[in-house]
Amino acid sequence: MLRTRFGGDFGKLWAALSISLIGSGITSLALPLIAALTLDVSPLKMGVLAASGQLPFFLCSLPAGVWVDRVPRRPILIGTDLGSAVLLLSVPLAAPFGGPGFVQLCVVSFGVGALKVIFDVAHYAYVPSLVGRRHLTEYNSKLQVSHSASDAAGPGLGGLLVQLLSAPLAVLADAASFLVSAVLLRTIKRPEPRTPSADGKLPLRRSIAEGMRTLLDHPLLRPIILGGSVATLFESGFLAIYVLYAARELGLAPGAIGLIFAAGGVGAIPGAVVAARIGRRWGIGPAIVAGWALAALAALLVPLAAGPPALVVLVLALLNAFGHLTDTVANIHQWSLRQTVTPDHLAGRVTASHRFIVYGAGAAGAMIGGIAGTAVGLRAALFACAIGMFVGPLLAVASPLRRAREAVTDPVPVNGRAGARFGMRRLSSGVEPAAGKPGTTEDPAQPL
Repeated sequence: MLRTRFGGDFGKLWAALSISLIGSGITSLALPLIAALTLDVSPLKMGVLAASGQLPFFLCSLPAGVWVDRVPRRPILIGTDLGSAVLLLSVPLAAPFGGPGFVQLCVVSFGVGALKVIFDVAHYAYVPSLVGRRHLTEYNSKLQVSHSASDAAGPGLGGLLVQLLSAPLAVLADAASFLVSAVLLRTIKRPEPRTPSADGKLPLRRSIAEGMRTLLDHPLLRPIILGGSVATLFESGFLAIYVLYAARELGLAPGAIGLIFAAGGVGAIPGAVVAARIGRRWGIGPAIVAGWALAALAALLVPLAAGPPALVVLVLALLNAFGHLTDTVANIHQWSLRQTVTPDHLAGRVTASHRFIVYGAGAAGAMIGGIAGTAVGLRAALFACAIGMFVGPLLAVASPLRRAREAVTDPVPVNGRAGARFGMRRLSSGVEPAAGKPGTTEDPAQPL
């Protein structure tokens, strides 16, 4: 068990992330509801608000990756938590003065998004040194349970708080969650090992290029990047106008919208529980591709929901639960694969490169969703974005990823270039470990 192996440190990290994720789930619904219900913004402005939270992935990821690979990572996690708390506190503080306005919402969304970029890059680089590579799938499954629980509790609680109190006061709960997370991270006792990098004195551009090359040269990570960026492009467009569609065209109350989003978190929990089992049974590649495709199918059915309000809420909740279940399985395996095959001194830059491409596409997708909603209507725009989500898994299925079974436990340099490409163990796609560098044997992660 991870707790036995690492004492209480894993529990502190897990608890810190879980608490801040619940708070962020509240804000993820509260900010769009302020825009849709209080400020009565247009679909285009909803796209701008969504894009402001995703634009930092495009602007900040690559330099953040270089920075994370050169300094200790835990202090970064603590600092970004504190910064997020300060930004979020500005929302309830503006309420007595007639705020927050639309511009402030965008600024807060961008600032919290920028700090999230740095936090996520540092977190994914920090985890292997804390839990060990052999336990990554187990850890990521447990962490995904937290993501799922926060997806359930956060929006549900957010919708309730908005309806009973106000959206600015709901955001206050998120600010408090970041403060609690920072305190828990501060109490981790396990020393962080130094990961000296040969790239520490390289210019920024060359350091970024090394991380990008490592990611794009890998025969399994490359299709994940390609398929994931296209899927995220259209999914972000879909999500950018979902709340506006539910509130205006379906006439649903904030509490009902929160319930729909909460169902996604509930549905994702079994996905996190069975992810390791599915990967062992069918392979990591099929699990990723099928997870993306089934999530797209769930999105495609959303604009078809009609009838009495109670029935609409039930149908949308079930679709959200199913989409999150399948997407969770895919996410756990692509996270674990990337962490497993990446050496420690490149972990920050590889994660940053992934987020620059995949989540950076989300910023463009959010704008596309807002523009499409304005041009053709919200329902038609949802249909178009859902259809586009199928392109990602189609691109991935045409690559070696569809037959990939598992990866080696430790990174293995290929062709003499550390950090360029890494050997893989028994991939049914025909890719074998590098000559003279056989894959190591790894005990499968224990099911939760």
